[in-house]
Amino acid sequence: MAIAECGFQNIKKSMDQSAESIDKMRPEHITKTDKSGKPFEIGISCAEDFASLLGMYRTFSPKPASQGLPPEDPETCQNWLKTLFRVGLNVLAWRGGSVIGHVALIPDVKGKLGELVIFVDQNHRNLGVGTELARFILEKSRQCGLELVWLTVRVLNFIAIKLYRKVGFEFCDTDSYERVMAIKLR
Repeated sequence: MAIAECGFQNIKKSMDQSAESIDKMRPEHITKTDKSGKPFEIGISCAEDFASLLGMYRTFSPKPASQGLPPEDPETCQNWLKTLFRVGLNVLAWRGGSVIGHVALIPDVKGKLGELVIFVDQNHRNLGVGTELARFILEKSRQCGLELVWLTVRVLNFIAIKLYRKVGFEFCDTDSYERVMAIKLR
């Protein structure tokens, strides 16, 4: 199954349509429960989610968290998010109508590999939100026929490394500042 058939192209198309049309096509959300017992929703994002996602990044801390991301400058951050929406699959976590987490998968040109970035709002970390986001996007990646998903993580980001290992990522190399982790999907 090609990436385009799995929603990457559909998501890109939906961003160009009116808000009225998007409401009719809005991807389904699933409800999960965090470690504190509070519910939150996860689902594939669409154009109408952009403002709420940008709102999460406006108050995100620390900035930048990793490798200059999310960008500290508001205009640069907005352009970065527009690029992620244009080229990748974006999955969000919501609570009470606000975005509390974001994971994006950027496929390579051939559609067999993807790079993953994930950010969870500082007030919702260590509750399992990131784990659920990662599991959701990895399943979507499998369904789309991706063979491998990779990411980079700071060497001292033990919480993120624990999450990535929990969902199946393994180390690929060693560096003094950051490491590459990957998961084979096939």
